[in-house]
Amino acid sequence: MSNAMKLSFSHKVALAILLVLVIWVVTGPAHTEDVADRPLSREELSLTVAYKVLEPETKEHSVKVSAHVAANRAVDVIAEVSGKVTGLPAKKGTQVKEGRLLLEIDPRNLPARLKQAEAQLKRRKLETQSTRNLFERELTNQSAVVIAESELAQAESELTAIRLDLDATQVRAPFDGIYDQRYVEEGEYVTPGTALVRVIDNQTMLVKGALSEKAVGQVQVGSKAYAELPNGTTVNGTIRFIAASASADTRTYEAEMEVTDSTKGLYDGQTATLKIPQGKRDAYEISPALLIITEDGGLGIKLLDEDNRVNIVSVDILEASTNGIWVYGPTGPIRLITVGQGFVDVGQQVDAKEQNGQKDKKADAE
Repeated sequence: MSNAMKLSFSHKVALAILLVLVIWVVTGPAHTEDVADRPLSREELSLTVAYKVLEPETKEHSVKVSAHVAANRAVDVIAEVSGKVTGLPAKKGTQVKEGRLLLEIDPRNLPARLKQAEAQLKRRKLETQSTRNLFERELTNQSAVVIAESELAQAESELTAIRLDLDATQVRAPFDGIYDQRYVEEGEYVTPGTALVRVIDNQTMLVKGALSEKAVGQVQVGSKAYAELPNGTTVNGTIRFIAASASADTRTYEAEMEVTDSTKGLYDGQTATLKIPQGKRDAYEISPALLIITEDGGLGIKLLDEDNRVNIVSVDILEASTNGIWVYGPTGPIRLITVGQGFVDVGQQVDAKEQNGQKDKKADAE
């Protein structure tokens, strides 16, 4: 009986302790501080970034365009008559003068037809003159005169056509230049429309490129320019043409520089970099990793103002260097955020330390 009573008492104590533990777990401590409602201090809100003070350097600024060298004119001379190629009196790759004979086509019966047409024309002239004399003496009517004059005009037309065909058998250089290509061989039969030879006007050479929508407003016809070739050679020139409308595909504007230096060593199709000087600008050398994309799709950098607040300033790339890139846009000394720029927003006030580890004096004072 006593053992049963003791067991029942032990059970009651264990159950009481268990009940207390359950209530404590469910309700939590009687008093806890609500840290979510406590405002954070300025020290807890602020972030630390590193910055570097940069002084501007004066650099020559130019609009740069990927371009290529092109001859002023390049013409494929086309066959105008049918016939066999019978002569190649000029050697391709040589400099030729305008009118130089480059290729001959067999004239076949054209010389005989020419004599016949000349005789026919002479006869028509005599007949027409006789008809006019008869009309003046009222021995024929006006209609006979008109018919005679029509036949005379036809004879003149036939003679002109034969002369043109005969001239076309002698293929000549259309202008001074280099005899660059020959597309046919001696003995080959050609028909009207067949490309025979190519002549390039290398007396005047051009450098052609395409200006962006932003750059086209900075360049004018007549501007001095120069081009850098892959072998390190530089040639000077003048902008002679800028397209008035953009390409539908690239939204760029075609531009041409006429080379004013010697054209020796320039070849049609060479790659080049066209540069149009725009004067001098203050520029800063930075790491490309510090560039950001601005809301308008341009480039920018994050700077600190005198109150250590973050600002974004738009920049443009001037040129690349061995240590980074040169950009322009700001003026005067700048405090460029170099570490932590990805964690701060525009207008945010931060703790700033110079890159060498010295804390910003203004931040210390505050």
